[in-house]
Amino acid sequence: MLRDVITCLIVLCFLSGCNSKEEKNTDTKAVQSVDATYQKTIKEEVLKTINDPKSYQELSWKKLKSGDVVSSRIGKKVVFIAHSFKGKNIYGGAITRENIYFIGEDKPSLIIDFDVKVAFEEFLANKSIINLFATSIWDIEKLHAEYKKSATDLDAKETIKDFIYSIKRFSKADQDYLADSISNANNPLSIAKNVALFMSIRLFPELIEELLFNEITYNGKYK
Repeated sequence: MLRDVITCLIVLCFLSGCNSKEEKNTDTKAVQSVDATYQKTIKEEVLKTINDPKSYQELSWKKLKSGDVVSSRIGKKVVFIAHSFKGKNIYGGAITRENIYFIGEDKPSLIIDFDVKVAFEEFLANKSIINLFATSIWDIEKLHAEYKKSATDLDAKETIKDFIYSIKRFSKADQDYLADSISNANNPLSIAKNVALFMSIRLFPELIEELLFNEITYNGKYK
């Protein structure tokens, strides 16, 4: 996951200086095909992370809709690819995983290698995160409760989306402070994942909305 953090920093450099453009709402019902060249590059990277390359079994490829929305917003090419696969873990045992890759002007780069729904709930339950946002407009403990019911409660879902999209409205100084503080949190086991998640929220709220709720429909006050 340290690699994910480094990649997010590279992506931040790629995005620096971008101007926002008007976005269009879309959903994620259609699964788009993934370019064979991208698939080949991603497979080569995946095979480096599993113990037995022969155990690799691809499950699915999906070009995420959020890439098109981000491209429209920043005026640069952005593609997100979700790839699910099975294989033997480098530390032993079998794994089933979905990786999220970012493609800008270069080859695909891994930005997320964890379950975003699980990681987001753990993020909201993390004491360091709760304390860090204590002076902000957000009560993280209340957000955690809202997230737990967001699958069936539309108001709760909208509140979670408000939080996700509000981060990019913070000043750059505040965003940098939050990123630095999260990277220096007290729980080393969750630092890399929390930083990668926060950076993804900061850079691509559309992607996080899609991964959490399988839709990109937000048109709230932090749009």
